[in-house]
Amino acid sequence: MTPAAAPVYDITVPFSAFVPTWPSHPPTRVEPMSRIADGRPSNVSQLAISTHAGTHVDANWHYVDDGRKLLEIPLARWNGPCFVARIPDDVRKIEPAHLEAANIPAGTGRLLLRTANSNEWAGWNGDAPLAFRQDYVGVGDDAARWIVERGIRLVGIDYLSVGPYGDENRATHRTLLGNDVLVLETINLSGVESGAYDLICLPLKIAIGDGAPARALLTPR
Repeated sequence: MTPAAAPVYDITVPFSAFVPTWPSHPPTRVEPMSRIADGRPSNVSQLAISTHAGTHVDANWHYVDDGRKLLEIPLARWNGPCFVARIPDDVRKIEPAHLEAANIPAGTGRLLLRTANSNEWAGWNGDAPLAFRQDYVGVGDDAARWIVERGIRLVGIDYLSVGPYGDENRATHRTLLGNDVLVLETINLSGVESGAYDLICLPLKIAIGDGAPARALLTPR
């Protein structure tokens, strides 16, 4: 059990209109509906988002048409022991050799990958625009197969998509989600060292979900 005084790492990227979005998705909007300063009785804002905006999860159905939707996935699958693996900043696409070198313990069920992507989020509070980067670090399809073969059931990445930008993106998603490896994307691991943690991940309870924004936390084991 984690001691009460243990640190809690909030690996959720701040949600705002400035968060980068996938090029084919609409921009995220956070707009005022009413403000006390304008004589209204309360402050209320309106969100306009895709299900894959900000820190979010991918259900199997995202890339597998007969795959499970969000509410068909037990909440326990998103929560529990995990391992954070540090991938060197000079790696531009994660291959099996990089995972082999990361000292991932045998029996790991949930794997979070800290890459150079996390440098994008360090110190960012959602108050300034961040442009989408096509050169982000993603998991190649061969590495996705490595993850499947090791019995890992969830993988997290510190940018908008687990697969590299371009044609290989679809292949990586289909390899993972098609083999029931769940995906957590757009997490901030800039302040998290490699090692064992407990993951707390709570996706929004969307009735017919291909994915959903989520709050994600880590506590050391």
